[in-house]
Order: sequence, then structure tokens, then C-alpha cells
Amino acid sequence: MELRYTAIAEAFDRIAPIYDEHYSAQANPIQAWMRAEAMQVLREVLPPGGWVLEIGCGTGEETLALAHAGFRVLATDIAPEMLHCAQSKISRAGLAHRVTFVAIPAGYLAALRPPQPFDGAYAGFGALNCEPALERFVQALAGLLPAGAPLVLSVINSRCLVEALWHLIHGRLQAAFRGRGNNWAIATLPGPDGERIPLPMRPLSAGVLRKAFAPSFQIERTMALPLLLPPPPMADLLQRHPPLLRPLVTLDRMARARWPWRDWGDHLLMIMRRR
Repeated sequence: MELRYTAIAEAFDRIAPIYDEHYSAQANPIQAWMRAEAMQVLREVLPPGGWVLEIGCGTGEETLALAHAGFRVLATDIAPEMLHCAQSKISRAGLAHRVTFVAIPAGYLAALRPPQPFDGAYAGFGALNCEPALERFVQALAGLLPAGAPLVLSVINSRCLVEALWHLIHGRLQAAFRGRGNNWAIATLPGPDGERIPLPMRPLSAGVLRKAFAPSFQIERTMALPLLLPPPPMADLLQRHPPLLRPLVTLDRMARARWPWRDWGDHLLMIMRRR
């Protein structure tokens, strides 16, 4: 497990300098839409001006949005270089007084000693897909949140409707029905100078998340994010057909929280409450 933590931290440290070139809201229109939708959910469920624990803050995209919205944030990440990028972003915005940064894996959150209980927590855009000790993370988080406090998380899903349809269109039946699975694998992310950086990760299904969080958290809502819009790596499909954006967004919002479509997004977004 420690070797996996080391590999994950080293991978994100290496890609930190160019991470925003590929994954920020400015770099990808689908990513921008997803971040805006997630932020809307956070505004709805977190108490105004609340004290928020952010797990896997990366380069601080949501950290910055939360601070701008008036929240106080303890932002954590496994990779010190990602935190350095986030700190620079927050400092340039003049919001350093609202954010504290801590380099720590999600599975070791029990080591945190916050001055007061958090009003809510957020783990966004795949942070938990790289966490090898998910059950330990849930136990630690439960000890940091009072009863009734909200938790919002989004993870890379084990299956994606648009990807499945794309495989079917191209005659790849096995890939369409197999999905992404739930097993650990090595993904590769773009690094400096065109190199590919190996990253251990695993997709997570709604069933796996429900089982892991059930002892301490009550699930209020699950939604696909997105359902009908293409996932970020396929954003060029939408850019070639811009008139499709508005109707797809409308249909996406209508269907994404309904069964069975809520479990078929590129990401899953879940809203929970501490029991």
C-alpha cells in the first residue's frame, strides 16, 4: 500500500507543472461544464461560509471557487507539487487567508487535528480513484464530520454510456459491454516534454461506493456527470458539432439523477450525509 501511495504521489508531482494545460476548466469545455455543475451542488449543500475539508485538491480549481464563494477550506492532496500549484493560484487571487493546505493521502486523514469540526467535505474528480485504502478513508472522514454534515464526491465511473455507445458504433461489442471495470490498472497521463506518466488508479462503481460508505454515511443523491455529453477526452466530438451542446445539456440534466441512468456517467457524483 505504501508503495502505491509513493507511485501516485510521484506521478502527480511530475505532471503538476502542466496539469492545468490538460485538465483545467480553461483547457477543456466538458471539464469546465463538469466543474461548474459540481460547484453548483457544493453551493446547494454546504452551509454558507462554512469550514470545508477538500480531499485531493489537485491544482486548486475547486479550492479557488470555494474560496471565492466565501468558504474556508482545508485543502489536502497526496502530491506536494500539486499543492504548490494550488497555493500559487490561491495567493494570486488574494485568498490565502481562506485556505490552509496539507500534504496528506486521503487514507491518512485521521492524522488531521482541525481546530473545529468541518461543516462538510468534498472529494472531487477522481481523487478517490487513486486511494488504495478506501475503507480506512471512510472511517477517518467519519471522525472529522459531525452528524448531518454533507459529503460531496465525484469519481471516475466503472462504466460510461457515451463510451459504450461509441464502442458499439465501431463494432467493439466486448469493450462496450465490459466497461471500465473496478480493478486497479495503470493509466498514463501527459507529462512534460511529451512523456507519458504512469498512474495507478481504479474506476469505482456506485455499488462499490455504497458498500464502502454505508457504515457511516447516508446517500441522498447520485447522478451521472455527465451522462449524455461526451467525457472530457472526447470533447472534440462536441466541438465539431456545437449546436448539439444545448439540447444535450438539457437532456443530461433531466435524466442524470434518474435510475438507471444515474449510474452511467463518465463520473459519478454522490451527495451523502454523516449518519
